[in-house]
Amino acid sequence: MRNLPNIEKSAFRKGEYVGYSNGVWLIRKTNSSYGNWSARHRDSNRAPLLFAFTLEELSRKLTDFALTAYTFNV
Repeated sequence: MRNLPNIEKSAFRKGEYVGYSNGVWLIRKTNSSYGNWSARHRDSNRAPLLFAFTLEELSRKLTDFALTAYTFNV
């Protein structure tokens, strides 16, 4: 895996990743038609579920999410 600025391997769960953007995101492999990877915010159900076909694409989406100043109350 390439070094991504806001995604790293999970130290606790094999095959999963952790993303950082306005909090912590749990990233898992999925078989959805929307993408191979899904990310959900750890603390808020109101944050949108993000999908991407590669981790690089998901990293860009997490960065874009942070830049939009999306705010929600936990």
